[in-house]
Amino acid sequence: MNHPMRGATAVALALFLAACETVTPGMPPVNKKALAATRTQLGAGYMARGEYDVAHHELKRALAIDPDNSEANNIMGLLYWRLKDYDRANRYFRRSVSLQPDNSDAQNNYGVFLCERGRLRSAARHFRAALSNPLYKTPERADINAGICYMKVPNALKAEKYFRAALESNPKVPAALYYMAKISLDQGQPQSASNYIHRYFGVAKPSPEPLLLAVRIERALHNVNAAASYAVSLRGMFPDSPEAKQLDTLGDGSLR
Repeated sequence: MNHPMRGATAVALALFLAACETVTPGMPPVNKKALAATRTQLGAGYMARGEYDVAHHELKRALAIDPDNSEANNIMGLLYWRLKDYDRANRYFRRSVSLQPDNSDAQNNYGVFLCERGRLRSAARHFRAALSNPLYKTPERADINAGICYMKVPNALKAEKYFRAALESNPKVPAALYYMAKISLDQGQPQSASNYIHRYFGVAKPSPEPLLLAVRIERALHNVNAAASYAVSLRGMFPDSPEAKQLDTLGDGSLR
């Protein structure tokens, strides 16, 4: 998607642009596109650091130079999303993907945005568009987001398909491992769930939801010691979490 820039790099780039930016009617299109791309990169960096006013200024300049820049529209959509201006965010995302349908990052971002807004079918369409690009470097992102979106429907079978695809691309994706553990337990396959949750903790730091899920899984397998160990970790590391409070309601066996 976008990557934060180091402070020194951002300052140097800003000074360079201030010194040499001159957009004239006769400027070659290739020069305009390069300048807009640089402004977009700068805006993305400021946004990643939470400097939204400066990010907005840079992205506006990028779009003034090249209104048809798909990535500038995509990043502006992200910015307005963070600012909770959902109507503008939607407009910029829609324009981004219409300008460049093979911008898989934009398609993925728009899919997540639409899923969050409850437009699940539209979201699925954009995830599919992102994944249809054979040159997409990080397809597991769209697979995970599509899976999470289908979990909201809920449609665990379709969600599982996407989580499995994510793990084929990258076997160490924590979110896919967590949700596959959850789905496996819900399908009455606690051993499979245990395998997934063990893999999850091999690549991710403990957090309340996975620890509670691990307790449920090990109780379903009647692994009393393992379940107790996860419960101790949950209570010790996250004593005030809702998940820690749920431990007292589990009783014997697994919670379904």
